[in-house]
Amino acid sequence: MKKTLLSLSLILAMFAGNAQLITYEPFNYNVGDTLPSPLWTGVNTGDQIFVTNGNLSYVGFANPVGNKVSFNGIGRDYQSSFTSNTTGTVYMSLLMQVTDATSLNSTIGGYFSGFAANTITFGGAIWTRRATNGYNIGLTARTSNAAIVWDATDNLMNNPVLVVVSYELVSGTANDVVKLWLNPSSTDFGAATEPTPTLTTTNTGTDLTAIDRIFIRQDSNTETPFLDIDEIRVGNSWASVTPATTGINEISNNNTIIVFPNPAINLVTISSKELISHVNIYDFQGRIVQEYDFNGTTDIKLNISDLSNGIYSIVANTTNGKSFSQKLIK
Repeated sequence: MKKTLLSLSLILAMFAGNAQLITYEPFNYNVGDTLPSPLWTGVNTGDQIFVTNGNLSYVGFANPVGNKVSFNGIGRDYQSSFTSNTTGTVYMSLLMQVTDATSLNSTIGGYFSGFAANTITFGGAIWTRRATNGYNIGLTARTSNAAIVWDATDNLMNNPVLVVVSYELVSGTANDVVKLWLNPSSTDFGAATEPTPTLTTTNTGTDLTAIDRIFIRQDSNTETPFLDIDEIRVGNSWASVTPATTGINEISNNNTIIVFPNPAINLVTISSKELISHVNIYDFQGRIVQEYDFNGTTDIKLNISDLSNGIYSIVANTTNGKSFSQKLIK
């Protein structure tokens, strides 16, 4: 067995922050595609949300993979479902970038993403409105524009912003707690305890009874700016949705190796700019579950149909002695 250049301790460290990760969406699809079924379900009518070239990044945050999505104005909404959560707290992180807010309303704007209990019942909604020097970000427990709390920061156009939002399903009625963090410090990435939020609001109306999906929403020209979104994570802990860079040669550091699709069901492809000699797939406990030797190749297809659903690490060694790793969602 060829010795991998990535130590077991580093692999376990990569998984540690993702122990309660529910879903990860890096938009690792072809440019020009719409969001694919069954991972995403389109609702309403109108123009699509398209995959666009490139990705968004934030200093200290886990390196991005794949591409991003771009949208604006009125059009189809998309929802991504997962196992229903009826207690506790659900977190979501995303990278966003507003590229044009000229038509965006400057008073209440509109909301573009958040959590949902079904196709029409939303909560933890993230809002934007036009500001003097860019745009502001706001938060509601549900979706009433009478209950928006705003952060006064003017976020600049074409500048990536990291947003984390949480929704706590509190026992009782009219008391769920929703929080939002705007550009949290990298020193808090992967922490066991969440830092002080930028915004907090407590619901005073009907609470969500469950959370089983997230949504991306296109409302109207005055409510939805020209917007890019990337690197969506949903989890049950702060650490699971705020992974830091690992300090090792990750695949996405220089795009030497691309893994797609991700998440994958049956087949996963590794495309490399360098010749690959060996690939290991590790499970959550750092055990090798698949191992392959190659005679120097740049395009590999792996059959992962026999793997259980979960989070894995693909580690690829190249013929010139380099090692690259990428998390894989099955």
